Amino acid sequence: MQPLLAFETESLPLHCTGFLEIDTKAITHNYRTLQALLPNSLCAAVLKADAYGFGMSAIAPILEKEGCDVFFVAHLEEGIFLRSLLKGAQIYVLSGILPGTESLFVEHCLTPVLNDLNMVKKWALKVQQQRKKLSCALHFDTGMHRSGFDQKETVQLFDACDLLDGVKVDCVMSHLSSSHDLQSPLNEKQRDLFESLRRRFPAAKASLADTGGIYLGASYHYDIARPGKGLFGLYKAPTLTPCLKLFARVLQVRNALQGESIGYGATHTLSRDSKLATLGIGFADGYDRRLSNTGAAMIQGFKAPVVGRISMDYTVIDVTDVPESLCFTGNWVELVNELFTLDHLADSIETISRELSTGFGRRLQRVYK
Repeated sequence: MQPLLAFETESLPLHCTGFLEIDTKAITHNYRTLQALLPNSLCAAVLKADAYGFGMSAIAPILEKEGCDVFFVAHLEEGIFLRSLLKGAQIYVLSGILPGTESLFVEHCLTPVLNDLNMVKKWALKVQQQRKKLSCALHFDTGMHRSGFDQKETVQLFDACDLLDGVKVDCVMSHLSSSHDLQSPLNEKQRDLFESLRRRFPAAKASLADTGGIYLGASYHYDIARPGKGLFGLYKAPTLTPCLKLFARVLQVRNALQGESIGYGATHTLSRDSKLATLGIGFADGYDRRLSNTGAAMIQGFKAPVVGRISMDYTVIDVTDVPESLCFTGNWVELVNELFTLDHLADSIETISRELSTGFGRRLQRVYK
């Protein structure tokens, strides 16, 4: 008997018990699709959290090859790493400047997103020390109430505009709180406020739209759009393609009798004599514990439900209805695929796909297709 996906798994270590297959063609398709929706705007890429868990070191060069030359990350360490991969791109760091980090931005040619007056003062001082203009972005809070200049500090900034002398404000931005809901009145409210703010900086590029914002229409696109989840098909649009499959390996196959229970807490009791397969994957690998008794695996088209609690290193599936020829130690099963997408799994446990994608652990090998 040959294991499932024998060709694709040839390069994996013999001890591998789980891997992510990431379809880079799907990612390039998604980037091209989003850029096509932005005929008068630049499509940047948000690669925070190790490119949403898909691997920044592999994804960033692919997007650069597609013509993407503007990137956003969350934190400084991500920006430094991304700079080691991309020498010529503009890289914005969304969390801005922590005390004492100004020189690192200069050293690695990173653009801070300034979120409050204190950051502006620190960056202005660095400009004086360097005796040359340094670029930045200004982030205005238009309703998210997470980061960015609030209403009070916005007024203070405008009243002390000399603070920006010598500082090159090359981007003015805000972030939509409800772009996933195309009917939300908050979208238009935030856009109108952003429009009034960005007029104060006519020479700067403007950026408001995330993935959802792109689908809100041209009035939200401005100069730079910042898709993140859409690049990986983690946005429910028919034109975007999911890029991920998750595979786990069968470690053991056993028989169990009707009435016996499975796993910690005995949360599942068998209603019939059954055949069970133990997989070498658990919540430590990012297969979410909330999928206990609700998730399922696919084995060459046959569905096998998760039974019992998912533990740290193992998941048990019921393979009673799967042909015996497919149930053997070493075979591979699919836990995420075209049918069981991350969005599907996330919906089933009332979370979001990004929580799942960023939670995949280091024990999982990454295979780029």
